[in-house]
Amino acid sequence: MVQAIFLLRFAAGAALGLASGAHGVAGRPGLLTAALGWLATTWAVYLMNGVADVVEDRANGKARPIAQGELSPRAAIAVVRILCVAGLGFSAATSPAQALLAAAMLGVGWAYSWGPWPLKANLAGFAAAVITLGLLTYLAGWSAAGGGRPTGPVVLFGLMMSLWMGFGGATKDLADAKGDRLAGRKTLPVLLGDFRARLVMAVSASSAGWVFAILFAIRAAGFLPAALVVLAGSATLSLIVLSRVSRGSRSAQRRPYRVFMATQYCAHIALFGCLGPIWSL
Repeated sequence: MVQAIFLLRFAAGAALGLASGAHGVAGRPGLLTAALGWLATTWAVYLMNGVADVVEDRANGKARPIAQGELSPRAAIAVVRILCVAGLGFSAATSPAQALLAAAMLGVGWAYSWGPWPLKANLAGFAAAVITLGLLTYLAGWSAAGGGRPTGPVVLFGLMMSLWMGFGGATKDLADAKGDRLAGRKTLPVLLGDFRARLVMAVSASSAGWVFAILFAIRAAGFLPAALVVLAGSATLSLIVLSRVSRGSRSAQRRPYRVFMATQYCAHIALFGCLGPIWSL
């Protein structure tokens, strides 16, 4: 699911670039090569995180393969190296700009999970890294489509969905407080406690949804349906995170996060609908 949403972000950036009148750096083969490079890059970042999160994942009872002992950290690191080479190789074969973006993605991913002061360990670092990873992905799609200097809708949509990653993505910490506390991570539930963390999540998500809807109505009305999806998702997330349906079992605590993920998918589908027949790209 994580790789699927990253590919959707990449596709959104590429579709916006093509809709602006740009042409892919090498047509369809170039876009496919760039997409493969980005898939390998994001896969490497996710696998890095799986190795780094073993302590908290086991404490939280997560089913990730490294935490479950189905994949050894040593084997995972070997795969990470292969994926890094593949990601940089495919990206470099597309264009120098793609190679730079892939290298930046890997650098931020490393700093998030493995750096000397891992960004995942504190709230500000988490938000900065997650938002940056989102922005880089939209830029990579835009660049692969030959979009040139980012302008207009790609900036608004990329910024909206990247900030949504930071605001909405934090809801996963509700179910992970035990392991995060054990690992020394300073997430909202660890810092504020469950009740106040939920209030902050509800207010921030709702505020973001309204701000995005207003900005799109003023600056990019043609893409307003995508912003309205985020607005609806933010309202739903706010209601669920404050209600009893997101308390109790781990599965219940993850309901706000599921709303966050569903909102991402629906917003991208809405964007593609606004762009018209993009499936021929």
